Amino acid sequence: MQFLLLGIFIFLVSFFLKFLHSIIWVPGKIQAHFRKQGIRGPGYRLIFGNTAEIRRMYAEAQSKSMSLDHDIIHRVVPYYYEWSALYGKSFLYWFGTKPRLAIADPDMIKEALLNTGLSFEKMRFDPLSALFFGSGLLALKGERWAHRRRILNQVFKIETVKVRVI
Repeated sequence: MQFLLLGIFIFLVSFFLKFLHSIIWVPGKIQAHFRKQGIRGPGYRLIFGNTAEIRRMYAEAQSKSMSLDHDIIHRVVPYYYEWSALYGKSFLYWFGTKPRLAIADPDMIKEALLNTGLSFEKMRFDPLSALFFGSGLLALKGERWAHRRRILNQVFKIETVKVRVI
């Protein structure tokens, strides 16, 4: 009986320590790592990250009337609009315990996309965006993405794209 209680106690303590490690320690280390590189962002909030702020910004953006110009970034992604003004073109924000790095510098984007040694995971679409984008190239992953990409590469070869100069 004592061994069973000891086993349960050890299991609970190890579970609690893993929980603290993944919820507090790892996000803190990630945030410190990016701060050393000069990339700031809104602070990490336990368990939920910045999702409450993002929801508040969406609700606030939807409550305002929409202007008739083509500048819609403040309505479509209000968190990016506000945080890029506060923290610069590149900033770190959190969806729960998962960090997201927003990059707007073309050189950094090129470096990230051309660096084949690393894997960059696509963000999942929310249900409304998934309806909008469907099963196109933006939403696909893995083998289905590679297949569609091979098909589309044929379309954009220089021989097939004819430029007409008038």
